[in-house]
Amino acid sequence: MGKPALYAVTLFGISVAIVLVSAIIFFLMPNTEYSRGAQVWQDAASWLAVFAVAIIFLDFAFLSHWGRAKRTVRYDPIENPKVTVCMPAYNEASVIGRAVSEFRKAGIPNLSEVVVRVAYPTTDDTAAIAKKAGARIVMGKADEHGYGYACMHALAEAAKGPGGEEGGVKGGAAGRAKGKPDVVILCEGDGTFSAVDAKKLLAYIENADMVVGTRTVVEVLDPDSQVDWFINWGNKFIARMLQMRYWGRVRLSDVGCTYRAIRRDALERLMPKLHDGGNTFSLHMLLVALDNGLTLLEVPVTFRQRVGESKGVGNAKVKGFLVGLRMLWSIFMH
Repeated sequence: MGKPALYAVTLFGISVAIVLVSAIIFFLMPNTEYSRGAQVWQDAASWLAVFAVAIIFLDFAFLSHWGRAKRTVRYDPIENPKVTVCMPAYNEASVIGRAVSEFRKAGIPNLSEVVVRVAYPTTDDTAAIAKKAGARIVMGKADEHGYGYACMHALAEAAKGPGGEEGGVKGGAAGRAKGKPDVVILCEGDGTFSAVDAKKLLAYIENADMVVGTRTVVEVLDPDSQVDWFINWGNKFIARMLQMRYWGRVRLSDVGCTYRAIRRDALERLMPKLHDGGNTFSLHMLLVALDNGLTLLEVPVTFRQRVGESKGVGNAKVKGFLVGLRMLWSIFMH
């Protein structure tokens, strides 16, 4: 399947909804002008549903196989990879010190540094506490508000290497010789993720360009975390839409997980093309990665109860629903 099937599934869903609404009108207002109008809509929706099913079948049987290269298992290990962890933070004074310390004490091989990107304007001691815990501090810009901007800034700074070497993201042996990381790990500064799970991400980086965490495995999901039934099932639904969009190329169950590890050479390819500064950045990064032929792999990560007030969706159903709609729109239109 691919983009045609994605549109067809959406069309099929709309058709089914029209048929159901028409049936309700028939039941509540039989033999009226409204029921006669509903009959017309129901007939049209039935034909649309048949058309959608035909498109899904054609795309699955023929279109999705054209021009697709034979998939091979990737094995490209990095010998003693240098690792940098970066995390955005906005008024996280109550937890940022613990978050930084956990990574520094997690036993991650060749951990070069932890970079904390502090949002502007900050109204607490996030920067001072993170620095005391051993992080390199990067302050956000006044005109770059939002989760996506924070992540992009953190990734760009982490890729420069210890101390923020000049020259930006550089690939190849030259970059490594200057102490730049081979792998950059993006995480949250709110204490929801476990630092030791970075080893899981790194264990699979030899098989992928980017290893993404999933918060959908109940055995490692704190029951008091922000991922309730609504976020969980909504995330899975959007992930299935993404899989349909890139049928056969990726298997995902969570499109909103910040926790991920990416090779620096892959990050070099992505950074100039990343532009979503809002709450849908995690999905945006996946879309750009897939469009540029990167290999993605997903592993379960622990997700804990948040410390402090959520700056993102949190448990707000309406806000989560609106973010979900924007994600679906991004998948359809990207």
